[in-house]
Amino acid sequence: MNAVKKIHDVEKVREDFEKLIENLSKVLKEERPRTNILSTKLWQIKKELSNFDNLDRHALAKLVEIVVKYNTINNLFSSNIDYNKKDLIKIIEGTSNYIEDTNDTYNDHFFELSMGIRFSLAFQNQNAKINLASICDIIIDDKIAVECKYIHSLSNIMKNIKKAREQIDTRISNNQAQIGFIALDLSNVCARDRISEFADYTFKKFIENYEILESKGHLKGDLADRILRDRNFTAIVANYATLELETALHSELGFSYKMPFHTKAIIFQSLNSFAFEYKGKIKPMTTRGTTYFINENLLQDEALMTKKFIHSLAVGV
Repeated sequence: MNAVKKIHDVEKVREDFEKLIENLSKVLKEERPRTNILSTKLWQIKKELSNFDNLDRHALAKLVEIVVKYNTINNLFSSNIDYNKKDLIKIIEGTSNYIEDTNDTYNDHFFELSMGIRFSLAFQNQNAKINLASICDIIIDDKIAVECKYIHSLSNIMKNIKKAREQIDTRISNNQAQIGFIALDLSNVCARDRISEFADYTFKKFIENYEILESKGHLKGDLADRILRDRNFTAIVANYATLELETALHSELGFSYKMPFHTKAIIFQSLNSFAFEYKGKIKPMTTRGTTYFINENLLQDEALMTKKFIHSLAVGV
């Protein structure tokens, strides 16, 4: 398993979101000239951002998670990814409800786009051709097919994996790819309350210890900021979040899953957001935990290469 974390500067988050609105306004003018960006959920989110200081920390954490998710789309406009602009329209339609966001249907399209961006970042030094515009979710260099499924209910996880397997079989039989990966997002089905409770408890304990060091004159400055930059703290929180991801996963699938040879692995991820408060200041942070099943039929060298490839996707957040 692995995890990526990011501490967010609120002003930078706002700045990137403004850039996203600018980029997507251009797409709307091309695809739906009668639709104004002001009537989309992005403008609703922009209004919430302007009310940032009046939100409680739980609402703030959710809002930052959504905005940070959306901001990753900016990478599409500076990459060589071939994507369908209509998919961008799908992720900004509807109303914004950041409390129920993880179960919103736009996540199905958004997960495909975000995985395509992660592959692009992982392959950025290899000039790989990444196609999000085909019938397959993601095609890389006409060799790798990636089928993405956003899981809305754990009871449907087996059904989604079966469908992804069949889709990869079709891509390979049609010579669209040579090998395949299945990617699942379990953000909506992990025990988010338990993860948040654990993170708050851990932050409190770190504060207690940091205050001891401060009282001895060994530390100065913003203790909350120091803690969020402490690798021990972020590793503990991120790894616990990944533990909850794996618990949700293994409770449904056990500890292995049989795959056809050309499907190299199933990748599972979960995104979590936090907002830690200390002395009247709130610090947001997001983590993405990732774990995977490697095809048991792979030889040792190929299994190691597959693991290395998956770890190269630990980019962004």
